[in-house]
Amino acid sequence: MSASLILINGASSAGKTTLCRAVRDAMPAPFLHFSLDFFMFGANVLPRTPEGKIRDWPHRRPHVFQGFNRCLPALLDAGNNLVVDYIIETPAMWAEFGQFLHGHDVFLIGLNCPVEELERREQARADRRAGDARRDAATVHTFTHDDLELDCTEPLAENVQKVIRAWENREGQPFGGAS
Repeated sequence: MSASLILINGASSAGKTTLCRAVRDAMPAPFLHFSLDFFMFGANVLPRTPEGKIRDWPHRRPHVFQGFNRCLPALLDAGNNLVVDYIIETPAMWAEFGQFLHGHDVFLIGLNCPVEELERREQARADRRAGDARRDAATVHTFTHDDLELDCTEPLAENVQKVIRAWENREGQPFGGAS
């Protein structure tokens, strides 16, 4: 295995991106932060209406997600260590990860956050729909087996150190698919 993927899974507004950036910068080995948010919230990727909404999103969504998922093994196969934030919404989505990432070194982190805190954060942000965080919190951790679980209310620096320690002590077994 030439490259590793640290996959941080959690509800919308749990702090996945903040954790990814901090982990990327603190890891002893170089890691790239890669995120579906680059597609979703970058102004130059997805076609938008004059009001800024993604055009034809219900039709585009599965294609964008599948394309993103296919990018991950390509980046890993090219020798890039990745730290990725993602909301694994359904067992089918998790199974697709298993298909695309089979045989790769994947370290799954569940970032847990109380619903009240998720809703507070969601409300403070201008780029999220109300209710997404609550919906995600109800399902996002129900069908995966995490290598490490973190609490979003713990200090960021502590969570980063927990990730580094756990990643360094992992067994590094190739990803075998959905569990």
